[in-house]
Amino acid sequence: MARMTLTTLTARQKIGRPGLALLATATMSRLADNAAAIALVLLIIARTRDPRLAGLVVGAFTVPTLVTGPVLGAYLDRMRRKRPLFAANQVLLAAALAAVLVLAGRVPGWLLAVFGLCAGLTAPVLTGGFSSLVPLVVPAGALRKANALDSASYDVAGLAGPGLVAAIAGAFGAGAALGAVAAIAAAGLLFVLVAPMPAAVASAAPVTASVGVTPAVGSPASVSAAVRAPAPGEQAAPGEPPAVPAGPGVPGEPLLAAVRGGLRLLRDSPALRSVTIAGAIGQFFQGPLPLALPLLAVALGRATSGGGWLLTALSAGGLIGSLLSDRLLARHSGRAVLAGSCCVFFALLAAMAAAPSFWEAVVLAALAGLADGPALAATLSVRQRTVPPGRYAQATATAASLKTGAYALGAACAGLCAGVLTPRELMLGIAAGQLLAAVPLLFSYGPVEVIPNERLVPD
Repeated sequence: MARMTLTTLTARQKIGRPGLALLATATMSRLADNAAAIALVLLIIARTRDPRLAGLVVGAFTVPTLVTGPVLGAYLDRMRRKRPLFAANQVLLAAALAAVLVLAGRVPGWLLAVFGLCAGLTAPVLTGGFSSLVPLVVPAGALRKANALDSASYDVAGLAGPGLVAAIAGAFGAGAALGAVAAIAAAGLLFVLVAPMPAAVASAAPVTASVGVTPAVGSPASVSAAVRAPAPGEQAAPGEPPAVPAGPGVPGEPLLAAVRGGLRLLRDSPALRSVTIAGAIGQFFQGPLPLALPLLAVALGRATSGGGWLLTALSAGGLIGSLLSDRLLARHSGRAVLAGSCCVFFALLAAMAAAPSFWEAVVLAALAGLADGPALAATLSVRQRTVPPGRYAQATATAASLKTGAYALGAACAGLCAGVLTPRELMLGIAAGQLLAAVPLLFSYGPVEVIPNERLVPD
């Protein structure tokens, strides 16, 4: 009877207004970030007629996350008042975009690249930063649903951002489009100022145990496959205990030591290492998609603009898949969902490469997006169960930065590949990369570290 009551209460738990406010803030901020890259390209090309400069500025906007992700994540873990960092990101993004809007075509190109660099310095708070706040705001029993909405937030931003820029640029010009994106970034500041951003009280030291064995309190901690102790009212997926929020960083620990500790965690935790590598591999091979899809459209008898339909179908399917991911994660472990997502994504992308007609490719693209949609929510689920207190923001921000860098590197390699491969062969290579991403998930087992629950305190 008690078990039935606990399950019923878990099923009825809702994300709540604080959680929805946080997710709305994350979506608004990510919308500006996703729209910024295409808006910068359109404006710089319109003003300077120099595509290479546009690529340089966008590269400067993207690359800093590889360095700043681990540092900002570690800093977030140590901060009791996190809001100023999120607010600074919005101000920096809006100011940098406004500067490019005013100065493009009037100042040397290197100065525009500096503005792009400034805009990207704090970008990891938009990915790992917001995601690290979700377990601190959302009740444990609603965490899977919140992860699904957090994942969908990326899809909404990725789908609406470029579309909004294209519509405004087509109607009013590239300058108006970049100005609108800067305004969205500024509006995101208002959301940040009212969104819940709690801190967590430091918890007891973690203890090591094998699966199914009760650990001795106060035993030495390990940084391998950390799994959180059960939170009240939460039912875990098969093979995984439920998650609880991460606490603040180790008191008195130097920032560089915290960064090194977080990186060691990514290396030494088998579950965390496997999903991080899988995500990076998958994103590297998805990097060529913006080039491969227009080429595939041409091969299927359409104009290059047909690639936009394929990319839209892929993004729309991903949004639906993200929203449905909580049902999968209620029945299966995060690693199993992620591995299944990679394999089905591979099969559908491979089918796209062999599609006999354009509209069949569009349908397959939507189904491929549907298959890929649960991947991020599954990854978040694994992180929330394998990252010890004081490392969660850093682990999330670092992993997100690695994925961003891998995607950018894949996109940079796309031109070289397109010169030697046919569009169908390029799509087949992208598909094979998704299957390769599933391989690290086969080696994600190890000892379990049990971490006590923490109490949350208001911001």
